[in-house]
Amino acid sequence: MKKFFLFLFVSLYFLSFNSQAQLKFGIASMISPEETFILYKDLNDYIAEKLDMRIETVLKKDYSDMNKLIVDNKVDFALVCTGSFFFLQDNEYKLMVTPVIDGKSTYRSYIIANSNSGIDELIDLKGKTFAFADRLSNSGSIYPKYIIIKRFNISYENFFQETFYTHSHDKSIYLVNKGVIDGAAVDSLVYDYLAETKPDEVKNIRIIHKSPYFPAPSIVASGAIDKKLFDEITRILLKMHKDPKGKKILEDLNIDKFVVTNPERFEEIRKMQKLVDDF
Repeated sequence: MKKFFLFLFVSLYFLSFNSQAQLKFGIASMISPEETFILYKDLNDYIAEKLDMRIETVLKKDYSDMNKLIVDNKVDFALVCTGSFFFLQDNEYKLMVTPVIDGKSTYRSYIIANSNSGIDELIDLKGKTFAFADRLSNSGSIYPKYIIIKRFNISYENFFQETFYTHSHDKSIYLVNKGVIDGAAVDSLVYDYLAETKPDEVKNIRIIHKSPYFPAPSIVASGAIDKKLFDEITRILLKMHKDPKGKKILEDLNIDKFVVTNPERFEEIRKMQKLVDDF
């Protein structure tokens, strides 16, 4: 009987220990949370299988909420918008990898309008209703505010009649497509994905302005992550495209492969954010 209880105790101990051996993968939803979960579940499961650990996906539609989880070490690593980690301190995160899509590790901000609105260029949006994605989004907030200042020497508050934050690029696209609002700024990766897979969702939209290319949204780690774990997750992501199962998951996400993130490529966005803050 003693042996039985000893076996039971040891089994429960290890069961309890393993149940805590769990990582958290945060995703700041650039599209609606439901669509995000469907798209990234296989990636989450792939990393978990390679690490032989359970990984919980944590979705946040507000980029600042995801930033807080990174700062508080409530997620171990996270897919974040390009602009959001400029609002973190350098010691609060570690750049990990950036996706390569159609041969480029870049994306753009598209400023869009309903094709039936008569809006053909940026100046036509003056006095109109406009949607931003998230306050921390580069393509959906930082860049469009910056270009309004640079082109017209006026703040966005005085340029547009009314503005909204939708907290997802696909929602902004939906509202413009339906003619509910006049214009919006959206992530080119999201727009191009919808144009390819769900063309009806962009059929009433005209792209009236495209930004320069920026580094694509990247995966970052919490500043407190163990170095060995950081290196292992990075290695798994960098080798995914060489593994048939990993390659299929990447193809479903329209990703060619992951590459190591180059921090120097983000300096232009940092300068734009400073101009917007100081104007």
